[in-house]
Amino acid sequence: MAVQSINEGQAGTPTKMRDTAAQDRVVERGKISWIRWAVAIAAIIAIGIFIVSTAATWLRTDLSMPRERLRTATVTRGLFVRDVAIQGQVVAAIKPTLFASSAGRVKLLVSAGDSVSAGQPLATIASPALEAELNRAKSALAEQQTQAERERILGKQADLANRQAVDLAEVAVTAAARELRRAEASWEYKVIALQDLEQARDELARAQLESKHRKADAALYTEQRAFEARTKALSVEQQELAVSELQRQQDALTVVSPVDGIVGNLNVEDGAAVATDAALMSVVDLTRLELEVPLAQGYADDISVGMSATISYSGETFGAVVSGISPEVTNNTVTTRLRFAAEQPAGLRQNQRLTGRIEIERIDDTLMLPRGPFYDSGAGRTVYRIEQQFAERTAIVSGAVSAGFIQILEGVEEGDTIVISATNAFEGQEQILLTD
Repeated sequence: MAVQSINEGQAGTPTKMRDTAAQDRVVERGKISWIRWAVAIAAIIAIGIFIVSTAATWLRTDLSMPRERLRTATVTRGLFVRDVAIQGQVVAAIKPTLFASSAGRVKLLVSAGDSVSAGQPLATIASPALEAELNRAKSALAEQQTQAERERILGKQADLANRQAVDLAEVAVTAAARELRRAEASWEYKVIALQDLEQARDELARAQLESKHRKADAALYTEQRAFEARTKALSVEQQELAVSELQRQQDALTVVSPVDGIVGNLNVEDGAAVATDAALMSVVDLTRLELEVPLAQGYADDISVGMSATISYSGETFGAVVSGISPEVTNNTVTTRLRFAAEQPAGLRQNQRLTGRIEIERIDDTLMLPRGPFYDSGAGRTVYRIEQQFAERTAIVSGAVSAGFIQILEGVEEGDTIVISATNAFEGQEQILLTD
């Protein structure tokens, strides 16, 4: 059918437009039905395959879990550092407590928190009894020293008298010897009687004997005076020691700081009466601070003095060394102390809480996983390894455990993907379907 229209550019001139009749084709009804059936059958087959695949997947698993709810990690191989996380408080390595050396009334010279230096007086104790005893001891010492000096002078006088007696005895011997020579000469000329000669001989013998005894007496007396002098000297020395001890106790009534630091707690009030050995105050040496850590009893056998450690403070890590381990267990913990390996960081305060790690051992070239709740869920014997859409329960043999990693000895290989979040929700199933 032809359609006529008037062209606006050529008014009154009719133009013919072609229709689509020439493009039409006649299609048989049977052919259309066959195509529709083919499409429908293909769709049914595709749906069937999907249903069968899905059904097979569901038949292979007992439980499903959204993948996004799980946290996973890859098994790696490398250096495993076994360490333990610690948390403790800063304490003073040197914190001496000062005590009263004698009973008396105390006078405090400082207050709590004051900075002090070594040797600075911190308190004094007034003890009249000790002062009186010291004065008596000094008086007794002076008396004994006077007696010792008197004995020394008397000894000199006695020695002088003994020497004089010995000298006179020697003179008598000389005179007797001279008289004997004269008597012998006179006897040759028969001018004296024999009796006179014999008497001269007896006089010489008597003088010699007396001289001998005088010398022996002088030596014995000298020995006796030396013994008495030593006895007096020992008495004086003993009294000097007593005075020195009392003087030391008197000097100790002035309590001085043994270290540079600050005054800690004051245990007494100013002017209070204190007994002997009563605690007065403590001094904290802030230049020697350590970290006191309550460590679980299970780690006590693995930790030893000298082990390396790290302490975290103000975003930085500082090297440390285990300096001491308590020999007793308290509330299932063992108190451990760490000191800084180098200079301690500035700004530390006593009783401040810090964290760190103690390195126990290093194991090279071993498999390991980041530590997570899965270790407790599987008791360290099972993990869930991811294979495509499934998480399969796998038996493992775990080794050392650190604060950040777990050593794996058997059961998995390097590169395996493991669920490291808690697996309690898996209910111990052998295979879990992971859904997107």
